[in-house]
Amino acid sequence: MLIVAKIMAKQLKIPFWQPVVRQAQHSQKGLSRVERLENIEHQFRTIQSEKRKYKKVLIVDDVVTTGSSIHALTQALQRMGCQQISSLCIAAAHPSMK
Repeated sequence: MLIVAKIMAKQLKIPFWQPVVRQAQHSQKGLSRVERLENIEHQFRTIQSEKRKYKKVLIVDDVVTTGSSIHALTQALQRMGCQQISSLCIAAAHPSMK
């Protein structure tokens, strides 16, 4: 998704900023909503060397099933001082799949 986010930033003439990285890529596939929230809770860490801070941020994600990744990332960005956080996804799971 980084490629898509970078292209979007260029087209929209806005900065691309990735102050948070995912520590481990444990698959969320097949997990319940509760299991996904527990699995993802501590997987994001901020990049300490990242000095820039933005108040308004757009999260770009490929697929949203339960929203656990976006929720965890939003919390990490809020801890960094981001105030207005929006998200955009390419695809969303059908409600029956949650």
